[in-house]
Amino acid sequence: ITLVMERPFGIGDYIVLGNLEGTVEEISFRSTKLRTPDNCLITVENSKVSAEYIQNVTDRDSRLWNFVIGVTYDTPRAKIESLCATLTELCKTEPTAQPETVQVCLTSFSASSIDIDVRMYVTALSLADFRAMKNRLNLRIMDLMESEGCSFAFPSTSVYLEKTPEK
Repeated sequence: ITLVMERPFGIGDYIVLGNLEGTVEEISFRSTKLRTPDNCLITVENSKVSAEYIQNVTDRDSRLWNFVIGVTYDTPRAKIESLCATLTELCKTEPTAQPETVQVCLTSFSASSIDIDVRMYVTALSLADFRAMKNRLNLRIMDLMESEGCSFAFPSTSVYLEKTPEK
């Protein structure tokens, strides 16, 4: 009854319910049917739908993209500063980006990397457009990392062996 009265979503809307997401195909008194991005039809009892935090993303005008780039610890400070500045400009030139929302900053020193956090809102709303934008910008970021002389970090472990004195 709550879903019918409040109408937090309608048929054709793209919603997120907890760890499920998809396009609403049918709403009945007993259940709601979602078509997931991998084309599965999922039926969710309305009591469970009402108990979840419902995100109706159909009417949004932008979408958050937040990601981390890990650079190696041997990267000098000047290169990291240059990378952050150039990466900011690169993200602002992305056609779907909302330039005023682009934030690029060094956020942490992880176990295997110096982490640069990138946060921006884009107008690529559909999953297909969003993925195409991410692909396009990620390839440009790879080129930028190479031109700035920076390397992507990857998880690693150093092992130190002690040399025991010979008897």
